[in-house]
Formats: sequence, C-alpha cells, structure tokens
Amino acid sequence: MRVLKTIIAVSLLALSANLSAHTGIQSTYPGNEEILEQAPKQLEFTFKGAVRLMAISLTNTQKKAIKVAFKPSTKAKKSFEVILPNLSLGQYNVKWISMGKDGHKIKGNFSFMIHELAALTE
Repeated sequence: MRVLKTIIAVSLLALSANLSAHTGIQSTYPGNEEILEQAPKQLEFTFKGAVRLMAISLTNTQKKAIKVAFKPSTKAKKSFEVILPNLSLGQYNVKWISMGKDGHKIKGNFSFMIHELAALTE
C-alpha cells in the first residue's frame, strides 16, 4: 500500500508540473525565416496562454539595434502587437522575453527578411 501511495503522489506531482508548464509561443508575424516583399508595419506575437510580454529587441543584418515602440505589458494576455519603424531591405532578428503566470521567464527569437525578389517568386 505504501508503494501505491508513493506512485500516486509522484504521478500527481508530475501532472501538476505539466499543468503549470511555461506558456510558449503559438505564432508570430512575420513568421520565422519568412521572406516578405514589403516591410511589416508591426510585429505580432500570439502565445498559447496569457503572458506578460517583458522585452523585445530587433536587430538588422549588421546586428545594429532598431528602436521599436515597445513597453513591457502590465497585464497578461495571449496576443501582442508592436509597431515598427520603416524598415529597409535586409534580414532582421527579433528576440523576446515573456513571463508566465507562474513568474517564469520564457525567451524566444525569430528572424525574417525583406527582399524585393520575394514578389517575383510568388
């Protein structure tokens, strides 16, 4: 009986750990490694659950930081939009940090390219 109670306790702990697991990213716009024919007006983030978006950084091919209109969120939600300045042709890298309801930070990144030839290949 003691072994059965131990197995049940361990199973419940494992289940509760999975339920409180970090809320990951569901999708972004632009998508990772997407090639666009026009510069996006904004970045879009959609998470699997409500999070607070804590930080965003955008860099170009030369790893120069591009200033974006972003302030850390005070309320948890699933979707966020970040207005972008006018971007020129080239590759861009986005890094983000979110915080789940459990207080854990989750980091991620994606890249996209703005290329005039993207319109010709469609």
